[in-house]
Amino acid sequence: MTQNTHHFSDAAGRYALSLFEISREENILEDIEKNVKFLDEALMKSEDFKKFVTNPTLSKVDRLGVMEELGKKYNFNIFFINFLKILIEKHRIFFLEKIIKYFKDILCDFRDELNAIVTMPTKISQSQIKEIENILNDILKKQVNLNFKYDPSLISGAKLQIGSIMVEDTAKAKFNKILNNL
Repeated sequence: MTQNTHHFSDAAGRYALSLFEISREENILEDIEKNVKFLDEALMKSEDFKKFVTNPTLSKVDRLGVMEELGKKYNFNIFFINFLKILIEKHRIFFLEKIIKYFKDILCDFRDELNAIVTMPTKISQSQIKEIENILNDILKKQVNLNFKYDPSLISGAKLQIGSIMVEDTAKAKFNKILNNL
């Protein structure tokens, strides 16, 4: 097993660490990373998939069938399919979103990279995301993996989160500050 600096107090963290360590030991980390990214995007873009993961009324058999088909259709690594089946069998599939987040964090630490999220009230292009990512790379002197989130409730401005550091310069935050000071 790999020497790690992650000590998780919740099950999602321990599942993510196990997935990482097995992937690394079996030399399939790149495949698992692609599978994780696919599910991360599915959770962000598909309300139906998010409901599938979080809805406690779905039967284990139905979930297993859907996951099996999803794995076949998108050519998931067999270890990853089995990992997802374990989550379903143990009634832990609702942890999937947190497991993905923790897995990405572990992967970044392993590669000495940073995950960042920029949230804006308008959609931006991939080239603009790449430009922001390059600016952050230059400033932080580390590889930054930037994810974009669209949130029209922010009105204007942007929110940047790198690890536990949050920089928020949005109209919504300014309005809330004014309201809190009244």
